[in-house]
Amino acid sequence: MFPDGIGKRTPQELVRYAEILVYIAGADGELVREEIAVIEALMGRAMIHPESRTTIRAGFEHPVPLEQSLADLDAAFVRLILRDAALVAAVDGAYDRKEMRALKAIAKAGEITTAELAEVLDWVTEGWHWFAGFGSIFPKDP
Repeated sequence: MFPDGIGKRTPQELVRYAEILVYIAGADGELVREEIAVIEALMGRAMIHPESRTTIRAGFEHPVPLEQSLADLDAAFVRLILRDAALVAAVDGAYDRKEMRALKAIAKAGEITTAELAEVLDWVTEGWHWFAGFGSIFPKDP
């Protein structure tokens, strides 16, 4: 868990947060179960109400336009969204060109420089490698 205050956001902000994550998951035109699993985990961590989650899941079929979800969000919140959007984008093993375009749009909305975006993406990649390293310690299927 990140001590970041996501859970202190309004229900409306949390729905927009999740809409952006759903948008990122579908940006490459291919939705994989790992992306869905990360989004579900992040929605749970954010304590998004189950009824709202049902509505958000409809976005897997018809995502809300990114610009609409980003409109009027404060830069500090957008930075947190960028972090989690990068996690969703990376879970399938690579950042697709369309995912990168969306991540750059989120970074711009969060007043994040290109160098800072690169740092976020490197952090996510290092984190996935670190996490994957536990595969030798903990068996995948007991």
